Amino acid sequence: MFIYNYRAFDLYNKPVISLAILGDESKKWRPNSYEYGLGKSKLKLDFSIIKLQDYLWEELEKSNNVFAIVVMAHLKTKATTSNLSEREQWKWNLSRLLYEKGYNRKKITDLYKVIDLMMTLSEDLQLQFENKLTQYEEERKMPLLTNIERRALAKGEKIGEQKGAKETREQDILDLLKLRFNSVPKSIEDSLKNIDDLAFLKQLHLATISVKSLEDFEQLINNLR
Repeated sequence: MFIYNYRAFDLYNKPVISLAILGDESKKWRPNSYEYGLGKSKLKLDFSIIKLQDYLWEELEKSNNVFAIVVMAHLKTKATTSNLSEREQWKWNLSRLLYEKGYNRKKITDLYKVIDLMMTLSEDLQLQFENKLTQYEEERKMPLLTNIERRALAKGEKIGEQKGAKETREQDILDLLKLRFNSVPKSIEDSLKNIDDLAFLKQLHLATISVKSLEDFEQLINNLR
């Protein structure tokens, strides 16, 4: 929280409000400050917190704020970690609530994506859920997404997640190399971009910590291929 705060201030030279959204399951864990000191020098940051567990379910159900649905999905995802059948029922209840709230198609679609990503199910339970939703949409004559579209969406998101993980791993490697050797030749950057194997990139990331030179690192890339 402290790092986010001072970097935002450094970047924009504006006062920064720090807010932590706590989505954990512990009712007692409520960190709201950070401080450190050395000698007579001391620095402290106080920040605001929102504890998702503090929200009352009845109030969330009545709320017209779209984020209420997101909080509800989060709470029920946490509560059904070991009971996917119950999660399927809550996923169905929350998806149906999107229609009952009277949201427009775009809002329903956007919120459905959040619920679908958050409340993951086994393949058979997901199929059961989709059948319920399809039947409900047919009754209301308001289709949201066909099963084919849902699966295509899920596949696309999975590809996007893999791409994001690859880019993050590449950037971590480059950042560490720049920290150790000040600059990184373009040949290494290009080599990293051509690597799609996340396990291979993980090996390189670990090796970045102990490699003695950029030449050794470049040779390591060639040897591991």
